[in-house]
Amino acid sequence: MKNFIRSPMLLALVLVSACSSNPLNKAKDLNEEPLDKKGEFKGATIGVAENRDVVIRQESSAESELRKLAAEAYELELQLTSDFDALNRCREELADPRLGGTGKVLEIPEIEMIRPIGEVKEEFGITSEGKLSFVKKELFGDRVAGERKYIGTLKEQIKLTSKHKKTCDREMRQARVKAGLPGERYTGKGYYKNGKYIQTRRAEQTLDDAFAIQSEEASAAQSDSSQP
Repeated sequence: MKNFIRSPMLLALVLVSACSSNPLNKAKDLNEEPLDKKGEFKGATIGVAENRDVVIRQESSAESELRKLAAEAYELELQLTSDFDALNRCREELADPRLGGTGKVLEIPEIEMIRPIGEVKEEFGITSEGKLSFVKKELFGDRVAGERKYIGTLKEQIKLTSKHKKTCDREMRQARVKAGLPGERYTGKGYYKNGKYIQTRRAEQTLDDAFAIQSEEASAAQSDSSQP
């Protein structure tokens, strides 16, 4: 399997050099041209400029933009972690001899979710209030660029992990059927009686569960068929 994890150190170095002339690091005057407003779309203004261009203009605060990027990165981290764990479980079960595997799990490279950062300057001294303090500074544009690059990297890893997971899932279904198991993992079954849930079948958590449930259901079926 191709190692799809990029070096965080490499990302950081690329980011620093790429952001050395980042225009977002400078606060410029926004002399926005007037728009003849025609409507709105998801918080943005749709209007006609003086040169007759139809423009969609959206404004957000610096704080809001950075918070939005951080939130998106967090959601992608959760998705990547979930997909990676699912792929790892699939590979481990597919290697089980009971499913025709060799017992050797195909290696999966570890994922690293480390944000690339630009230059951070740290100062230590006495504040105007007389307190000893550490002060860290980084350029805002570099932080925004870092978050966007990190999001792009996470999306690439999710895409590739998902691709391998689909392949593994397909092979898993085939292997399970050959072993007499259903293609998909057993789900829990039950019903409510007098407001109380009664479980008739536990959900499959491991491959051991799968074969145990298979045996239990086969025994129950045989018992039912032997009754007059």
